[in-house]
Amino acid sequence: MQGHRLTTGVWEGARSWPGTDQENLDRALVAGLLLEVILDGTESPDHHQSQGRAVKARLQHRLATRLAGRVTLDHFRALIHNLDSWFPHYYPLLAPAGAGGGRDQGWDCSRPEAHPASCRSPLREEVLEAWLSGPAREMLPSRPHRKVSPALLPDFLRRTRGGMFRIKDFESYFGIDRKTAWEYLQKLQAAGLLCHNGERSAAVRYCLADRFLRVRAAALRRQMGETLGDLPRPLAVQAADWLIATGGEAFWENQWQGWPDRQRRKIIAALQTARILRVAARTSGGQLLRLAGQWRQGNEDEKFP
Repeated sequence: MQGHRLTTGVWEGARSWPGTDQENLDRALVAGLLLEVILDGTESPDHHQSQGRAVKARLQHRLATRLAGRVTLDHFRALIHNLDSWFPHYYPLLAPAGAGGGRDQGWDCSRPEAHPASCRSPLREEVLEAWLSGPAREMLPSRPHRKVSPALLPDFLRRTRGGMFRIKDFESYFGIDRKTAWEYLQKLQAAGLLCHNGERSAAVRYCLADRFLRVRAAALRRQMGETLGDLPRPLAVQAADWLIATGGEAFWENQWQGWPDRQRRKIIAALQTARILRVAARTSGGQLLRLAGQWRQGNEDEKFP
């Protein structure tokens, strides 16, 4: 009975989404297969991969196996392309309570208000792993009793989600004194892992270099600083870090919490005008937003609609 109500609700939601009959059928198909994947109850991924990301990967595999020889290649490509905007809509509706990654941040991917950053890593994991297994091995101590090592550093970097962090954060996480923390950060910056915000004293912040992120963070921060020039700088930085943490994934406008509704709408409108955000989809529940292609790694040629 519960499965019937879920399926009926998904179908009604698909029909209410503006689009052609074929698009509505495709959305219902994707939602139905997504429900199958979730009910299969396969084991959860490790902490390096969020539940939402793992479910999406299994859904892509199921689409490929179920539709092989049944739809044209162009139709299949269109389904995979649209999955990026449909998945964030249906997954929160169908996932069981408590599902999802981002436990460190206290976000639950099964809930509509979840931060999209909790559902996908904003880091380019393969690039980070290559760096950690190469240059890091030569410059960081590998002995188990050392507090900062190639084995421990990745967890701290993933917790930052590409955002700015203080020397104090590094110092506290690894349990080292300020001088030692500063020396490590200088080494990591010189090696190209980290960037510095150019400030002094208490305003000093570090962050992962762009090559390790899915978003072109440095350029995005500069543009957002100009676009949101009427905001206090710490708030503009906070807004930029929030978008960087999405990893370029789509999110619903009401997920951008921590801002009064009126101010949030004003910020989103300004970012759309500046071609920082684009609308991926619209429903009666609001807008599904995403960073425009020029701000995402590997999307330089994407045209802004």
